[in-house]
Amino acid sequence: MLPEYALGTRNFNYGDPGQALIGRGPYPVSVWKNPVRLTGSIRLAKIHGSVSWDLNGCYTDGRRGLTGQALIIAPTPEKEPPESLAHVWQLAEAILSPATEVIVFGFAFNPYDEAVLRLLRACSANTKTVQLINTCPQPDRAKAIWPGAEIVCQQPP
Repeated sequence: MLPEYALGTRNFNYGDPGQALIGRGPYPVSVWKNPVRLTGSIRLAKIHGSVSWDLNGCYTDGRRGLTGQALIIAPTPEKEPPESLAHVWQLAEAILSPATEVIVFGFAFNPYDEAVLRLLRACSANTKTVQLINTCPQPDRAKAIWPGAEIVCQQPP
């Protein structure tokens, strides 16, 4: 959820400006019991899903992960996106194809992550700059995806 915290709810959306993140519900030490509206113009495609998502919607916390109901693709070899995340992958393609600058948070470009690498390659034609925000960035692997782009590495905030 680092990208969401870095961008803030006024700066991004998950492809649907005005989308409501469902609140936590009654919780005595938190004010986040009401929906949070995503009002920003930056479209964010989380192609691995999120511990804050399930089949019913997106939430302001990661409890879906605690219950085992999270809509997320586990970091395992030979994974393919499930049908339940097809809309997120379509959003990613719509965002990436015309993009001249791409920001990648916490992705290692592992060779076994074939579906993600295929998606990135298929949408790389217009990319001029790629920012890798990662504690252990892999600029050589990113360069293989975007051979004509400038690769810039940054540590997370």
